[in-house]
Amino acid sequence: MTFKRIAIYISILLCIGCNITYTTSSEMILPEPSRLEKILTRGTLNISTFYNTTDFYIYQGVTRGFHYELAKDFADYLMVDLQIIEINNNPDSAIHHLQHDKYDLLAISMTPTPERLEKLQFCHPFFSTNEVLVQNKNHLPIENLAKLNGKEVFIPKNFPAYKKTLEKLEDSLNIRIHIREIEQSFNEDLLHLVETGIINYTIVNENIAQATGFSMKNIDFATKVKNNISVSWATNIEADLLTDEINQWLQKIRQEGKLQYLYKRYFNNNKSAIGNKSKYALLREGKISHYDELLKKENKRLGWDWRLLAAIVFTESEFNPEAESPFGAYGLMQIIPETAKHFHVFDYFRPDSNIYTGVSYLKYLDKYLSSYIPNPNERIKFILASYNAGPGHVLDAIRLTQKYGKDPLRWDNNVDFYMLHKNEKQYYQDSLAKNGYCNGPQTYRYVRRVMNIYNNYKSIKQ
Repeated sequence: MTFKRIAIYISILLCIGCNITYTTSSEMILPEPSRLEKILTRGTLNISTFYNTTDFYIYQGVTRGFHYELAKDFADYLMVDLQIIEINNNPDSAIHHLQHDKYDLLAISMTPTPERLEKLQFCHPFFSTNEVLVQNKNHLPIENLAKLNGKEVFIPKNFPAYKKTLEKLEDSLNIRIHIREIEQSFNEDLLHLVETGIINYTIVNENIAQATGFSMKNIDFATKVKNNISVSWATNIEADLLTDEINQWLQKIRQEGKLQYLYKRYFNNNKSAIGNKSKYALLREGKISHYDELLKKENKRLGWDWRLLAAIVFTESEFNPEAESPFGAYGLMQIIPETAKHFHVFDYFRPDSNIYTGVSYLKYLDKYLSSYIPNPNERIKFILASYNAGPGHVLDAIRLTQKYGKDPLRWDNNVDFYMLHKNEKQYYQDSLAKNGYCNGPQTYRYVRRVMNIYNNYKSIKQ
């Protein structure tokens, strides 16, 4: 990655140099930056993915998933942050948004069909799989596909690949299949309907059926409908450098064994069968943690998105009600005795009292900072920094930002810079830094982590 990135930047500088040297009267014209250049300049890899039990999901507060972990690894390889722009379980809509530059890539299991190859670029395959007929084991399973004649097969709406497979099957076997397209967010929803006997047949990729089959014991997926389907990521048709970079990274993780490890973890791990079942239930219910209802209740006093409060709790304690720091902070929101006493709470060891105290402090910080940062949406990051380091250090960073000619009302790329460097003498010994030294990098990372987790939690329905 390093050599290609250097080459990109050198080419830009050479273009600038050439224009400066030889252009006299005309304006300097530079080529449109490539998709890869935009990612590196922006500092984020923007993706769309599917929300299901294998691609991307939140389970007990933790962000997981095969494609999520791969995308996170690729972002780290590029040395940028990962940003999930959209959770879109409609492939056609996701492709349309990719073509219109809403994000950089589709981090989902995409099959490079001839129609899609006219619109998109595809990286090298992560793996190959098959499409299989999923049936309930309690009925006599169909082994000969010709016996699907006259049968109803249910598939997710907006998944044209499955529909085309069935239509080709009809033509080749000269049979009539009643194809029923239904609105379902997850492939697993249809598998669950088969397991419970509500429907008799569906088709799905074999790796999905295999992963789900460890917990859904009543499904049979031995009958293959279509073989050797490549699973790849898709990029914009013009994103040559980005696609090349993905392929280089993919070769690296394949050689390191990381790709095989992740595949086994998500698609071939029977040890997680119980977890798979509860995971599916939690995803369908839209749960982040066991404390969701309590968070929603207390969040009404803040007026925020409750999922932001959940992101704070996860960052503080990973939803462990007995978490304790070396500095005496305790519980879900890491409350210290002084804070609890200030809000007249003396049983802050209880989860409900702990969250009540944390929300009270956040509400206090919101009011305290409102005169400094009038925009309530912008103020959130200042509140998060204050929750971690104390409002005094945040005010120091605001004053330093103003002194050095940047915008004191904006956190990103402005106040956050001076918070980040508040462990350096140049800044914490400045006369405007009235509260002195601060572990600024820790606070900087804290704000970024909470906001990244919150961005992931937005995929959970409210």
